[in-house]
Amino acid sequence: MRVLLVNQNFNLQGGTEVIAINTYNLLKKHGHDVFFFATDKKDYYEKDYPYIKYFPHCVYSAKEYLKNPLAYYWNFKAEKLFSQMVEEVKPDIIHIHSLISPSILIVCKKKNIPTVMTLHMMPTVCPSTKFLYKNKEICKDFKCKNGNYLNCLFNLCRDGSLEASFRKTILSYVFAKTNVYSAISYFICPSDALRDYVRLSNIGEDKNKIITINNFLTDEELETKPNYTNKGYFLYLGRLSPEKGVQYLLEAMKDLPKDIKLHIVGTGKEEQSLKEYAKEHNLDNVEFLGFKNREEIKKEYQNCISTILPCNWFEIFGMTNVESFINGKPVIASNIGGIPEIIEHNVNGVLFEPGNVEQLKECILKYWNNPQLVVEHGKNGYKKAVTQYTEDRYYENLIAIYNKVLKENNKCF
Repeated sequence: MRVLLVNQNFNLQGGTEVIAINTYNLLKKHGHDVFFFATDKKDYYEKDYPYIKYFPHCVYSAKEYLKNPLAYYWNFKAEKLFSQMVEEVKPDIIHIHSLISPSILIVCKKKNIPTVMTLHMMPTVCPSTKFLYKNKEICKDFKCKNGNYLNCLFNLCRDGSLEASFRKTILSYVFAKTNVYSAISYFICPSDALRDYVRLSNIGEDKNKIITINNFLTDEELETKPNYTNKGYFLYLGRLSPEKGVQYLLEAMKDLPKDIKLHIVGTGKEEQSLKEYAKEHNLDNVEFLGFKNREEIKKEYQNCISTILPCNWFEIFGMTNVESFINGKPVIASNIGGIPEIIEHNVNGVLFEPGNVEQLKECILKYWNNPQLVVEHGKNGYKKAVTQYTEDRYYENLIAIYNKVLKENNKCF
């Protein structure tokens, strides 16, 4: 089978990219001819990849948007280059992980190529992609589900910014009015929580074709030897932005004994304000470690008591949860989005209500004061990781969808 994968970036700089690249490698491992289409954002996963010649430039920043607003909404260059690449590689199926432009889907439609899309974020159903009403709280009644995307603009849902909310709102209307999503046969969601939300939206005529396939760990990751000992610290790993809830974690640390340590791995726009808060409250037991490579991150996992995911947005899956498990570590996490599908309360981790600092403190103390419970929950997490989030399971589910789509389009393999 010839598969063309589409993603914003051809690198390993984020969770979506990791899953897209791992899917690329997994399909090749099973003997398929696999190709990758992305933007020109470096550094590339394969430095001398022969199809880089087709990678278009994408409008990333507000400054670029002001110079060329049309390209943000409809990238004609991307459409042309994508069409040329499709002509050269002649894929049997196209699998999109993140869209470069709505114009890409026009090519899929015109050339009648079976197409599926994995939803790693929610631009399809939530213009801001974060599911945060006024950029502060979960949008519980799902205000944009019927296509009234002006809610995003009027409530400044995208980062509290008028400019960003305007761009995202108009982009959602472009998708809706051009009906480009009709090119997609199946929408794949990493969690049931996302699947259920998407089924409430105006995306997809047949709601049974909005399905769940969990993200996965590679065979190499599954070879990780779990470590049930620790070096006395808790670990947060991820970007430092408001929706990830690190501010609540620091508030909790402020009132906890000073011998409880926290390592924070990651960078982001909230980094400086978080460091200032930690300094102001004499949080000498909190270390900001910045960016770490994969090997350094593995050491952090191996030596922590547990990881903490304190987000206050709709976390679709959370790869750090299963990465924590494979290292033998339980997880303290917000009870939101797809998280409780992975973290079973008092089995392989403990859950607290998003933004509830008192509950978060209790969870941290629970593990700090019960080292044997940490080991027990870590072992349960490891068992779940090696049975439910494997390459084989992901591949089996994915190839079944590919074959369904091909059969529906009168193509068989």
